[in-house]
Amino acid sequence: MLNILSPIGSSVKVSLLAILLAAPAHATLFPHAIARRTLDNGLDVLVVETPAFPQVLSVNTLVLAGSRNEVEAGKTGLAHLFEHILFRHRFEGKAGGYGTAIDAIGAHNNAWTWFDVTYYHPLSFSSNLERLIELEADRFMNLDFTKKTFENESGAVLGEYRNGASFPTLRLSEKMLGLLFKDHPYGHTTIGTREDVVDMPNEFLPAKAFYRDYYRPNNTVLIVTGDVRAEDVFAAAERRFKDWKRGKIPVLAPASGVWKAGRRECIVWDSDVAPYVWVGINMPAFRPGSRDGAVMEILGELLVTPAAPMYKTLRYDKKSVSELKFAEGSGGFKSLDPRSMTLSAKLYKDRYKTDGGEYLSEVEADLVSGLNALKKFSSTEKAAQRLERLKSRFRYDFLGGLSSSAAIASTVSQYYRFGRDLKVFEHVEESLQALRPEDIDAFASRWFTEAGRVVVTLVPPSGEKKK
Repeated sequence: MLNILSPIGSSVKVSLLAILLAAPAHATLFPHAIARRTLDNGLDVLVVETPAFPQVLSVNTLVLAGSRNEVEAGKTGLAHLFEHILFRHRFEGKAGGYGTAIDAIGAHNNAWTWFDVTYYHPLSFSSNLERLIELEADRFMNLDFTKKTFENESGAVLGEYRNGASFPTLRLSEKMLGLLFKDHPYGHTTIGTREDVVDMPNEFLPAKAFYRDYYRPNNTVLIVTGDVRAEDVFAAAERRFKDWKRGKIPVLAPASGVWKAGRRECIVWDSDVAPYVWVGINMPAFRPGSRDGAVMEILGELLVTPAAPMYKTLRYDKKSVSELKFAEGSGGFKSLDPRSMTLSAKLYKDRYKTDGGEYLSEVEADLVSGLNALKKFSSTEKAAQRLERLKSRFRYDFLGGLSSSAAIASTVSQYYRFGRDLKVFEHVEESLQALRPEDIDAFASRWFTEAGRVVVTLVPPSGEKKK
């Protein structure tokens, strides 16, 4: 789900070598210095000076609230709705005022919502530093919208839901999360349930309460990157955000419960689509620098990249799937509370018409076998050398991902939110260095169990009798 914007017009091209040359000599995993100042109201302001991207300004606001914070029954989707509404802020009391002001400085503006956070990331020119921070501060501190705007944006979200519901993956996600989490808001998607999205125009007061509770400076991080000076950013942030009142942030109970083995569902789609097999696994909360956290960093390399044994088996040797990936994206399972990882396998329609349910069972068995194989990773040939290659590949991909000021800010946001520790990247590097093959065995043995596994399949209409 993570969308990293390129600089305006993609006109700024900087090689990985240039990034490394511009980095401090002491840098390890993250080759940039992070400056921080915390305002009296609790707002953390982080600055990463990136002069290698001339004239670029990326002002990013991380709100530590997402669909995980939608704890009231019948009120799902509010975090995502407010992502929409903040773009409709009546700056200076004018309808469309914020959007007009943003356009006037040539900013590219977007945002996204996930389970734990909502992230706003306008991108402009460094000469607009004061003005852009003024605009962002005003919409976060003084959000002004009418009930009519609320109803209109609720309708826009319904349209977004209907569009997503035309693809099998939304239905698969809803079913999978509902089976995995029956007592926690991780059990619904970020857009909300269909019933709640339909009823959203009637939830004006609960929505305002959500904004009041979670859009507070002590629950927010301002991350500014680009061709800027940290002291200039701190001064602007102090001027514009100092009057934002801190609040008492609701404390949420973590996910808990006893999972039942053999949980599975089959969805019969209403049109002729390729079948899917999704295998979901309960996962620990992500803690950067921990042993489990280090394993989670390389799970993609271990499971769903072309070099992974399971990927080779399914895609190349048996040619039984056309696509194999994590349903949540490369790091979507990294969450504040214990959540889940889902393997998504897309099958071939023609073979399914011939082999039916046997084909689904074969793919499911290969997915489970691939997970179980990691329980004996240390006993595989040259396991230690292979692990070192995976670590190197992770580091290289990590550095390669820092390809713009916006990407650098996004990376900071992904890790800093876990504990607000400026040394988080050092901790990640240290945990990777210490990681041993036996740690992968232990992680897989603890988490890749039948009791923590859910299987959801999706088949075309003709498949109902074959299952």
